Amino acid sequence: MIGDVLSTSRHEVRTMNRQAGIAWLIILLQAAMFWYMSETIVFPILVAVISSPAVWWRHRWQVSAASLPWIDLVLAIGCGLQWNLAPYEPPTMTTILNYPLVHAAAQFFLLVQVARLWASRPDRPMPVYLPLLAVMVFICLGDVQLSKTGRMRRMHQRATLALVGLSCAYYSLARRRQEPQSRSARWVRPAASVAVLVVCVVSTRAGNAWLLEKWSDIDQFLRGPGARPSAGRQNLMIGFSGHAPLGSIQLLRSSLDEEIAVRVISDRPPGYLRGAVFERYTFRGWESHGDWIPVSRSRRPLPIPNLFDPAVRAPRPSQSVFLLRENSAKNLRPVTIWRAPSMDRFTFLPLTTSRLEAPVDVLNFDRHSVVGADNLPTEVSLTAWVPDPSELHPIEPIIQPMLWEAGMPWELDRLATMTAKVKLWQLPDRLTTNQKLLQLATQVFAGCKTPSDKITAIQNHFAKYRYSTNIEIPPMVDPMLYFLLEKPAANCEYFASGTAVLLRIGNIRCRYVTGYAGGEYNLLGKYWVVRQRDAHAWVEAYLPDEGWVVVDSTPADHTPTTVTEFGLWQLWDELTLRGQMIRTALAGEGWSGKWLALKLSVLSLLNTIPGALMTGGLLFLAVRKLRFTRRASESGPLEPAVIELRRLLEELDRRLRRLDLERATHETLHQFAERLRRGASSHPNLQDAAEWYLRYAATRYGMSFRPELQEVLRAELQAVCARLSERRTSQ
Repeated sequence: MIGDVLSTSRHEVRTMNRQAGIAWLIILLQAAMFWYMSETIVFPILVAVISSPAVWWRHRWQVSAASLPWIDLVLAIGCGLQWNLAPYEPPTMTTILNYPLVHAAAQFFLLVQVARLWASRPDRPMPVYLPLLAVMVFICLGDVQLSKTGRMRRMHQRATLALVGLSCAYYSLARRRQEPQSRSARWVRPAASVAVLVVCVVSTRAGNAWLLEKWSDIDQFLRGPGARPSAGRQNLMIGFSGHAPLGSIQLLRSSLDEEIAVRVISDRPPGYLRGAVFERYTFRGWESHGDWIPVSRSRRPLPIPNLFDPAVRAPRPSQSVFLLRENSAKNLRPVTIWRAPSMDRFTFLPLTTSRLEAPVDVLNFDRHSVVGADNLPTEVSLTAWVPDPSELHPIEPIIQPMLWEAGMPWELDRLATMTAKVKLWQLPDRLTTNQKLLQLATQVFAGCKTPSDKITAIQNHFAKYRYSTNIEIPPMVDPMLYFLLEKPAANCEYFASGTAVLLRIGNIRCRYVTGYAGGEYNLLGKYWVVRQRDAHAWVEAYLPDEGWVVVDSTPADHTPTTVTEFGLWQLWDELTLRGQMIRTALAGEGWSGKWLALKLSVLSLLNTIPGALMTGGLLFLAVRKLRFTRRASESGPLEPAVIELRRLLEELDRRLRRLDLERATHETLHQFAERLRRGASSHPNLQDAAEWYLRYAATRYGMSFRPELQEVLRAELQAVCARLSERRTSQ
């Protein structure tokens, strides 16, 4: 062990540590791209936590080169099991490649680099192929995301350039480690590295521009002429589109129950978040009227003077404020909604939203104040300003005025009002002419004098029903007739549809609504998490004296509710939301977004539990490293006797190199002496050199060092060098 310390110079150790540091930065860059491109948070954090001690910890785990293939095999098995048991499903899929498998391969390549970093030693160079593994990770991560958004393309390109720069530094240190460079050639390698970096930058930009230009042709060629993108996930979301078949919401809840839909930052439970509204009931479900186009109008943001309204705070620079409806309420509170990337085609807002902040110049919405999401960027937040619950529901027209803008009268003409009332009251003839259904409605509404009494009577009637996620409808039978007359156990869609049918029979205008209700409260992040299992269907009824009100007749035991219990999942979910905020800030134009992203990153490392643990661990390792460094610096310069002994050792090493005998960096003095003894048959004087190395080791590292021993070593060295010179001359 003493020989190992001696055989590696301080300069070489520093160079090796720097190379390990560059390798660590390459690994962290890949972990950051894992988080940014695949939108996962747990795996990048684990990689950062596991790889950091390999650089900061003084005593690294040393593993033999023969063990690395076994480690790679274990990692391959683990990534393969993860791909089979819990495959990663990106928000946007493509049929070019099996992306869950590609994602698992990227995880394997990154973990292999972490294993090499842990196996590094001051006397063992880092592997030359490590940056090539990083290139494989970048290829896997950018495979399907390349054509998704310009933001991801730009971020992938910048990260690629950063990888090129780090790779140049990595190979520069590796080259310097292997071959000492002369003073006259020191400028050659830095200049070559800069030239390689410039060439890579130019070629990358040119290749990226060509790929974007030809992407549609390449995509069509790879997919084939008859290939179509997978629509499985879109079918699950059909309940939020222009048609909502009965059972579509239950299918969504059962298929993606744990998946997060939106996160809501609010001081109160989010309540009902409406995503789609339907007016016409058919045999199979609900749909919108053909002449009421779901997204039919656009609205411009409020002018700057209106932003000084005391009810609304000034928006962020990238946000615009839109007035959705006239509202006389003075007390408005914000409800900020962050959509999950998989829900970027939909928006979910409270019914009473008065003003909306959105990062667009023009807002699209329909007659029921449902905001269209076609022109909204991915992963942005929407801030809805809603009246305080103490305020009454605003009196408003039965539907939004078609051409209404801020400052215009908030009313409908008589023809539009009558048309809307008819469409929100219509039912198929098979329902309005069914005598049993009419008798049931008469029984339910017995004694009711006002519309509010009728709503209460319907809710009391359905309270006697049973709830079930499965319902069997006989063939060729109207589902609503079967549900209302036979009273089978059913889900929320049947209760909402039955409520709408009875309300319309009772001459109350109403509409069928799908969205989310309830959620879980994240105690750490102070926000609400709404999952797909919280998908729900309910009814909005129009009362002349109150406006639109929510009517939910699903039995209370099965209505989505809010949960405020603590769970470990809240730790990672808070980091996920912070990551989405940071990505959104980075996507903003100008330096204000970059500054906001930096501030959010720093706050995430300080005021979140996982971030605080990671920051504390890194600070502990840094303080420990500084303490060891301080101890080494406090030891002072080497004694003159030690310096002289090292000079004698270097002299003999130099003489032996002339005979093509060089002591390896990992070779101890005793090992080198044994190698010299084995070669004494061809060079008899090498036996004397071997004996001198052994006496040097005993003198330098012996228990008692005396100055006269140094003189003896010097005299013996002169004799050995003379004999070696005689041998070289005779040859």
